[in-house]
This record gives sequence, C-alpha cells and structure tokens, in this order.
Amino acid sequence: AGTDANVFIVVYGANGDSGKQTLDGPGNLFERKQTDIFGLESVDLGSIKKILIGHDNSGFGSSWFLDKVVITNMSDNQKYYFLCGKWFAKDEEDGAIQREIAAEGEDGQASAPLVTYKVLVSTGDRRGAGTDANVFITVYGSNGDSGERILDGPGNLFERNQTDTFGFDCVDLGDLQ
Repeated sequence: AGTDANVFIVVYGANGDSGKQTLDGPGNLFERKQTDIFGLESVDLGSIKKILIGHDNSGFGSSWFLDKVVITNMSDNQKYYFLCGKWFAKDEEDGAIQREIAAEGEDGQASAPLVTYKVLVSTGDRRGAGTDANVFITVYGSNGDSGERILDGPGNLFERNQTDTFGFDCVDLGDLQ
C-alpha cells in the first residue's frame, strides 16, 4: 500500500534533531513491497533515539502502510531500526498521517511501547476568543519532546467557551514539564 503524498522525516538523537526532511527522489516512491533508499545530511545527532515520520495527505492515493525504517549512520555504520507496521491514512486505523517511532538496536525487535496523550484545550469566554487558524502543540517531558503536532479533528474547533479534546501516540516522554 503505497502513497502519492509527500513523505517527511525528523530524526531525533542525543545531540538534537535533523529538522523536517522531505524524502523524495526519482521514480515512483513508497509503493507496495518496495524498499526506498535516501541520503540525509545532518549535524552529528549522536545516538539516535526516535523518528517522526509522516506525509501531507496530498495526492490521489495518499494512504500508506509503513513496515519499518532503517537508518545507518554512515560515519560509524551503526544501524537503528524503527518498526512500525501501521497505516498512515485519514481513513484507516486511528486516522494518523504521522507517527513517532522509537529506535531499536536490532531488526525484528518490537518497538518501544507508545503512550497515548490526551490534550484538552479550553478557549476563553470572551468576544473574539476563538480562532480558525491551525493550532499546534509540542509536549515536553524528562525523556524528550513530542515534536510539533497539529491539533486537528472534526467539527468547528477552538470556538468561544468551548473545550476541545485531542489525542496522539508518542514514545513515553517521562515526567511532563
């Protein structure tokens, strides 16, 4: 199950992150039973901890089933495995089009458990308090951060005197800060 959407990745390491990188190249990428190889340049991230990978939901066939990602640090040949086995699709499973995946030291090992975080946003009861803008959140904890997440869902969100509830899966962030 491939995708025609624009796929991106953010690699997080002990020394920081790679920033959002678009995974593109020649040919028809991200197709069923296909392995695609990309080169990414970044400052030394140290030991890689996790990735955030997803797509922009564009194109005719944007749904995508990701089996796994393997990252090799070309300076020391260290391999990191990110086992997924999930859909990135608005109309499949949980509707997520981006996911955070913890690094594993060997292929085939189950990935670290994900924690579901629930976010409640209460808009004030003042004239003009609501917004139609895109709203994002980054959750910080003792084990790192969630990366920027859009707060999106059905219905009219962020209206005056309204509380909206959102959820997302993420590697355990530890004690929230």
